[in-house]
Amino acid sequence: MRRIVFALFFAACLLSAGFSLAGAEVSIADVQEALTSLSLADSGEIMEAFTLNLSQGNLEPAEALHLIDRLTAKDADPEDTEGILLSIAHAIQDGLPVTMLIEKAEEGLARNVPLSIILNGSNGQPRILGLTQREYMLGAVRDLLYSKGIFSCPSGAQPVSQSIPVGRFNTLVNETADCLADYVEAGGSPLEGHLMYQQVNTRLADLSNLTAPAILPEDARLVMDRITPADLTTIVLKIFE
Repeated sequence: MRRIVFALFFAACLLSAGFSLAGAEVSIADVQEALTSLSLADSGEIMEAFTLNLSQGNLEPAEALHLIDRLTAKDADPEDTEGILLSIAHAIQDGLPVTMLIEKAEEGLARNVPLSIILNGSNGQPRILGLTQREYMLGAVRDLLYSKGIFSCPSGAQPVSQSIPVGRFNTLVNETADCLADYVEAGGSPLEGHLMYQQVNTRLADLSNLTAPAILPEDARLVMDRITPADLTTIVLKIFE
């Protein structure tokens, strides 16, 4: 429910900024110009990654520009601003989905959370996970699925046994990692793997039962049949180190 509410809020922000949700009024060149105006130390790396993701259709130009504009307007340490963009760029370079990172950065900005916490999180009560921890979690979940023989295949390619088209695979990675992050931020113990397993199972099942399912039932079953509570504990324990 929290994610649905924020998605509606984010859509309203885009509309109020004069952007169409399809991004028709914003081009890749607009995003590149906005990045150039920030004068980032690692501008080349960030520019290349964002341009790649935009050109592949993995991120709408309007979404990227909205985030950059919000960061530009924030009176904060330039290193934190660059760190947020660099975290997203690194995820793109690693072939990870960045939906969760974009959403969490926008959510933090909407709540006026300091950029340093959006980037690095906080060990307070409640614990807040930053983009750094979430980027790790995306990679760990992706690697877990690989280790269980669940792979992605390019769009349009004929999937073989245990392979899932890249878009569907990325959704599985994003939702599983986001569910684990929610568990940690809610104060859950990393030692209670069975509880994390139940929450992931519920998240994937709920998404697969929608009228227009975000995750296919067979994809959800494949993941839940192969991962274990111990696998999830191993991933989450690193957040507490």
